[in-house]
Amino acid sequence: MLPSDKAMQAIASMVVAKVQEMNPQDLSRTAWAFATARIKHEKLLDELGWEVMAKIDDFGNQDLSNTSWAFAKMGVSNAMMMTAIGKKMVSIVKDLIPQDLANTAWAFATLGLPDSDLMDQVLLEVISKVGEFTTQNLANTAWAFAKLGLWNERLMQTLAHAVVRKISDFDAQGLANVSWSYAVLGFTSRKLSDAILHAAMLKIEAADFGVQELANVAWSWDVTREDARLKRFLQAAVARFVEVEGFTDAVATTDLANIVARHSVQCRGSDQLEREFRSRFLQPTVHALQSCSKPGSDTAHMAEELEAEVKRIGLTSFGFVYVREVAKTLGFKIADSGKSPAWVVQARSHAEAQLEEWRIPGTENIVTVISYELCYRGATLSKELTAVPSGWAEGVHDEVKAMLRPVDARGWSCESYSERVALLQLLEAARCEFGDDCIAELTGRVRLYH
Repeated sequence: MLPSDKAMQAIASMVVAKVQEMNPQDLSRTAWAFATARIKHEKLLDELGWEVMAKIDDFGNQDLSNTSWAFAKMGVSNAMMMTAIGKKMVSIVKDLIPQDLANTAWAFATLGLPDSDLMDQVLLEVISKVGEFTTQNLANTAWAFAKLGLWNERLMQTLAHAVVRKISDFDAQGLANVSWSYAVLGFTSRKLSDAILHAAMLKIEAADFGVQELANVAWSWDVTREDARLKRFLQAAVARFVEVEGFTDAVATTDLANIVARHSVQCRGSDQLEREFRSRFLQPTVHALQSCSKPGSDTAHMAEELEAEVKRIGLTSFGFVYVREVAKTLGFKIADSGKSPAWVVQARSHAEAQLEEWRIPGTENIVTVISYELCYRGATLSKELTAVPSGWAEGVHDEVKAMLRPVDARGWSCESYSERVALLQLLEAARCEFGDDCIAELTGRVRLYH
C-alpha cells in the first residue's frame, strides 16, 4: 500500500466518527473523493450508505448523481441505498444536467441495478437534452442501456444521430463503447457504422487506438454480421494490434484471433497474431488441461496446479473458432462446423424454449442443455435433453461440488455457470443411483449443448 493510500485509510477511519454530522453535500463529496482516489474503506462506505438513506429527502440532484457514481466506481452494490436514490431521482430527473443523466445511468448499469422507473425517466430526458451531451456522455449512456439490456428504438436512433454529428470528437474508447453497445442491443445503423469506421481508421493511422478498443469494434461488427465493414477494419486493426504487441492482452487477443480465423482474413500481421495466440495462450492451456486429466493423478493437487497455470497464462476462453480444435485435441467428439447433428438441433430448440426470447447474455439467462446415458456394472441411468439454467446447484452435496472446481484466470467465481450446474446434477444423480463410489467406474455418453 502506498503512503498516500495509508493516509486515506487513516482519514477514512476518522471520517467514520463524523458521518452522522454530515449534510448531503458532505456525504456526496466524501464518497466522490474516496472513489476518485480509489480507496475502498468498507466501514466508511457502510456508514455513508445508512446516512444517505436517512437524509435522502434533503439531497439535491448533483449530490445524488455523484453518490451513485462513487459507489459504482468502487463496485459497492448497496441495493438499499441505490433503490432510495432511484426513487428520489425519479421525482427530480427533469432537473438533471446531461453529465448527471449519463453518470446516473452509468452507475446503475455498472452495479447491474435495472431500476425501470428511473431508467424510463432518464431515457426521456436523454432524448430531450441529447444536443447538450458531450461525447463521453453519449458513449456512457449508450453503454449503460446496453449493459442493462434496455432496448428502445427511439433512444438508440437519437443517440446514433448525435454520435454521427460529433464523431470526430470521440476518443478511441468512446468509439468502441458505442460500437459495442449497439451490437449488444442488436441495433444497426449504416450511417453510424460508416462514421465509426471512418473515425476508427483515422485513429488507427494516428496510432491512437488501444488493443481492447480494436477487439471491441471488431467484435461488434462480427456480431452484427457487417462482414464487408469488418474486413476493411481488420486490414488496419490487426496490423496495429501486432505493432503495439496487443497479444499481451489475453482477452483481446482471443477475441481478435477468433474473428480473423472465422472470416479467413489474410492481412499484415494476421499470421503473427495466430502464432502468438497459439504459443502464448492456446497451447500452454491445452497442455495444462492434458496434464490434469492423466489417470491416477491426485485430483486435488492437479486442480491446484491447473488453477495456478491458468491464472499464469491468463486465458479465459479459447473462443468460438478455436474451442472446436481444442475439444478435439482433448478427445471430445465434435461435429464438423456447419453440420449440426440432430441432437444439437433439438438442444438448441430446448434452449430457445427455456429463454422464450433473445436477451442480453448474463448469468441469469445463459443455459446448458444436457442429456446422458451412464453405465455402471451393468446398470444404466439416462436423462433426455433437459435445459439447465445458471444458478446454484440445489440438492447437490458439498463433496460432489468439490469434484468440479471452478477455475478462472480473472479470479471470477464460476460456481453458478450452467454447464457446471448440469454436470454436478449428473454426478449427484449417478451417486444417488449407483452409490458414492461409482464415479471412477462410470462409462457411457454425455451430450452437452451450451
